[in-house]
Amino acid sequence: MEWKLVREDSGSIAVRKGDLDSKFAAMTWAREWLGNNADHDRYRLQPEGDDREMLMIRTITGQWYGMFVGAEADAT
Repeated sequence: MEWKLVREDSGSIAVRKGDLDSKFAAMTWAREWLGNNADHDRYRLQPEGDDREMLMIRTITGQWYGMFVGAEADAT
């Protein structure tokens, strides 16, 4: 599945990555990419063609955390 990271403030796509087979793989890739390349503190991690997104937030210490947004958040 193809995933993308979208800037929260502008809605522009920062980067895309294909061939990630799970949410865990996507989260691992996103945290690594954000740790090396992010120029903002909020992004959305989204699977292509799907609305199940995760908000990625950088803490004051520089760590990245993901939180489900929408229906998945309500289910947990």
